[in-house]
Amino acid sequence: MSVAVDRGRNRQILTGDRLGKDDITRIVEELREWSKLKITWKAVVSRVESVLGGRRFSRQALQAHPDIFRAFRGTKTRLRKGQPLEKRKPSAVRIAELQAENLELSARNDAFLEMYVTWLLNAKRHKIEINQLDAPLLPARLPSDYREAELARKEAERDEQLAKLKRLATAKVAKRLQH
Repeated sequence: MSVAVDRGRNRQILTGDRLGKDDITRIVEELREWSKLKITWKAVVSRVESVLGGRRFSRQALQAHPDIFRAFRGTKTRLRKGQPLEKRKPSAVRIAELQAENLELSARNDAFLEMYVTWLLNAKRHKIEINQLDAPLLPARLPSDYREAELARKEAERDEQLAKLKRLATAKVAKRLQH
């Protein structure tokens, strides 16, 4: 992180940070709740600085994030058309949606539990012990692991053939020396 001094305002500005997911979410929310009549990147940069506690980002840095750019463009379009701010859904609607999602997730969880019990009973019926099921998985083998194993196998074969040739050569030399 570096510190730059804004000569016009005689204050330090923190620069060089990266925008995190939380920062981007906060900026997008600010843009969606934009209430001024006009939106410019200069105004957005200034607003972001105040929202993020003195951290200043350039227009290019903000615009590089697709979510921020889309929120800016959407707000600009909304302001041109004179549309009101985007509002949250009413609480009753949100609660109903969340309850429906909760029911769906509970049903899905019940299905997974039923499947687990079925698998467990089938494993017992086929005489597979629980400790066998709990055994750690073998490490994943990458294609490079297979290549290395193949190279090692070929090298071992070559070494074996060389040893065999040495034995044959030694036997022939010994045979010639006897004659």
